[in-house]
Parts: sequence; C-alpha cells; structure tokens
Amino acid sequence: MLVKEGTLAATMAMLLVATLLAACGGGEQQAGPPGSDRPAPTDIPGVAEGPPGSDKPVPTVAEGQPGVVATAAGSGSSADNSGAGTLSVWTYLPPDDPSVKAYLREFQTKNPNIKVKYTAYPEDNYVTKVNTALQAHNPPDIAIIEDRSWMKANKVVELTPHLNTWGVNPADFNPGGMGRAAPEGDIAQGVYAVGDFLGGNVLFYNKDLFDKAGLKYPPTNKSLSMQEYADICRKIAQPDPNPAKAVYGCSAPFWGFGIWSKWIFGEDGHKVQSNMNSPEMVNSWNIGTQLVRDKLAPDANILRTFPAGESDLFAQGKLGITWSDFTEASKYEANKVKFGLAPFYVSSGTESFVDTWTAPWGTFTEAKNKAGALKFLHFMATDAQRIRAETSSDPPLNMKVADALNWGEGDPVKTQYLEVLQQAKPQVFVPPGVVAWNPEELFRLLTTGGKTDSKPLLDAMAQKSAPQLDRAWKTWEALDTAGK
Repeated sequence: MLVKEGTLAATMAMLLVATLLAACGGGEQQAGPPGSDRPAPTDIPGVAEGPPGSDKPVPTVAEGQPGVVATAAGSGSSADNSGAGTLSVWTYLPPDDPSVKAYLREFQTKNPNIKVKYTAYPEDNYVTKVNTALQAHNPPDIAIIEDRSWMKANKVVELTPHLNTWGVNPADFNPGGMGRAAPEGDIAQGVYAVGDFLGGNVLFYNKDLFDKAGLKYPPTNKSLSMQEYADICRKIAQPDPNPAKAVYGCSAPFWGFGIWSKWIFGEDGHKVQSNMNSPEMVNSWNIGTQLVRDKLAPDANILRTFPAGESDLFAQGKLGITWSDFTEASKYEANKVKFGLAPFYVSSGTESFVDTWTAPWGTFTEAKNKAGALKFLHFMATDAQRIRAETSSDPPLNMKVADALNWGEGDPVKTQYLEVLQQAKPQVFVPPGVVAWNPEELFRLLTTGGKTDSKPLLDAMAQKSAPQLDRAWKTWEALDTAGK
C-alpha cells in the first residue's frame, strides 16, 4: 500500500482540524504502514477471530463491526507482576498481516502465561476508539501510538529507562522512523514507543526511459533539486493528445512541495512567515505546477483513471520518475520495469531528504497489565526487528539488526534502498490546527484554477497560518499538565 501522507504523517497532521482534549488529545493521524493491508491465512495455533469480547469468528472487518480480535491462548485472566494474564493489544493492522501473525506466534511461544487479545480496528476510526478508551480510563495495554498528543499529555509510558535495561540503544534505529516515538520528534526528550519497520517515500526512476533520453541516473546519496527534477521530466516526457500514448516525464504530487515540514514551518516548527512563502518555496511551486500545466506530469484526472495512480503508470513504463514506497518494488519487478531508486527531490538550496515512518507501539500509564505490556515492547524492540525482516519487504527499524542480518545482500534493489535511506531526516513536529496551509487547494489553483504565480497565494496562506500556528502551539503546550 502506498502511503502518500505515510507516511506523510507530518504533512497530513498539518491539514487536520483537531480539538486537543485536555485528557488525551485528538490530533495527529497517519495512514497505515506499507504492507499492512496484505491478507494472509490466519493459522496461528490457538488464535480465533471475532469481535471484542467474543470467541465467535468473523471473516473480515466490516462496516458496523467494532473490529477483529485474535486471541493467542495463554493461562490466567488477570495480570500479575510477571505479566501473566490477559494482554490487550489494539492496532489498525489485521491479525492476518504476515508480520503481526509472526509476532503473536513467537511472543506467545516465549510467554505462554500471557493471553494476548489482539483487536484490529478500521484505520479511519482507530484514533477515536483509543481516545474514547483513554477518556474512560480504560485503555488497552498495547497500542500503536498514532496520536502524539497521547505522549504529550502523559498518557503514554516513557520507555527510555526500560530501553537501557533491555540493552536497546535508540541510536541503532533509523532516526527518521524513531522520530515517531517522541512527542515532538526528538528522542533526546524521551522515547515513548518502539517501531518495528522502516518505511520511506523515495523516488523510483525508469532506467530505459533515462537511457533513451541520454540522462545520467540520479545519485543515491544526494537529493535532486526541484529544478533538476523538472529538467529530467522535460527531457523524458513524450506528450500526446491521446493519453493512452503519452509518456510522462515525472509526477508532481501536491504534498511533495512541503514533504519536509521544516520548509513550511521552520527549523523548530514555530514560524511560517519566510518559510511557507520563501523564495525557494515560491520557485518550487511555480516550477512543479508548470510541469502539470504543460502535460509533462499527469494531472489528477489522468491519475484517477488508474487504480493506483502514479504507481500503475510507472509499472506500465509510462512514467520516467516518481515517488513510491518500497512495497511497490515487487510490482515493478513483476512488470519487468528496470528501475533505480533515489532520495526525494527538495527545494533549491536545502539538504537531501527522505521521509520515513514506522508504526510506534507503546503502552499507557493506565494500562491494566503493565508488566505484560513491557514484556511485549521488549519483544518488539528486539526479536520483532529480526522477524520483520523475514516477513515483509521493509527493513527493520533497527539498522544494526539490518546489518547483522545482511538485509539486502545479493539484492541490488534492496541495497540501493538502504543507500537512499541514509538521507532520512526526522520531521520537524508541528501540532495540528494550522488549517490555512492547504497545499491541495494551492495545487488546484496552480494547475486547473487559472493561476500561474504561487507567491501571492503562499503569502496569503502564510498570513492566515501564522496566528493559527501560535494558537496550536499554546494548546499543545497546555497538554503537558493534562495527565498529571
């Protein structure tokens, strides 16, 4: 599954209109991690599926159902200091996800005295479900910490001292992914969750189309500037009045212009003036949207004709260079597309960048089986890193484990992906509530709305966004005392 926002977590957080509740918050949400929607038979011994509190099987999550539950058999029904008893786990990942199945199987084997009750809620209302449980002082023992306000409001257990006891060094993990484990993206201020995989939005390019245009392949250790990206796009594109015959040079998604939040909100996430409307941003928007207006990059109408948008175009050999996450590599290989990978493009004058993400697993301060939860998180920080590498196309979040397993050895595509991921940087955190920043509407105005100069549009958005950002930060900081 492609994650435009996956992963574009920071970008989507900027767009959300959220009311941060004093008790637990209701802000940031993300799309699920790549590969989380891939079905596989559920064959874990002792595992049954059904709605919460029921042993009756149900085949899938359907509208109107509260979720899917998988219960890994163990002994006891109430927790003690050893963690024995029931351990409730809530996520948006289906229990037949290959990695989830493997986690439950191995954890259960190593902890037969713990009964894992795994509930998968539909992703669209996952955060709401957890917020409701927090407000009722009855949260699950384990959850994917999808809303950072839970950490900020002291609802989530800080894991930093436990990591030290477990011998787990946060520095061994990819910094971009680890940023999701801290309230504001800085693990120096405390680690509150453990990620298992590393997903990334990178560029895929078609080698045959590059060769035909006489172009050098992009480097793996340096991002293209928007101008360099546009130059490549113009040299590869083969426009045609018949869309079925056209070859597009590149893609230009609306979220790509602000994929690194510091371009929009500054180094510390507190300033929009001279960032959101900087000369570099104005230039990037003008260059990028001109590609769409000139039909060198596909517009929204073209992309809507393909179920997977840019990914399908690229798989058909009709797109020179585009964004994707690594889970799509197997699709391109199956279509016999000769491709390479590169870091995401950047605004002129900025350092290289790759947006990365993970699913941050954590436990709550009001969890009933805290001892069992810590055992599970210890498992996620160690054994699950190895298991992830064996059960999905993504590398583990722990880069030291990836090296020890020789992840990608003998596979030039995986090797190149790891090289590109070296350019990963943590996102600058911005609290939700800045609704005036609307890149999708800006993109529409500059591609089909008759506008060609982004400067007055960005100036207006920056002016409206500044007071909203100030209010968002004040609301966010007030969460510090909410859970005390």
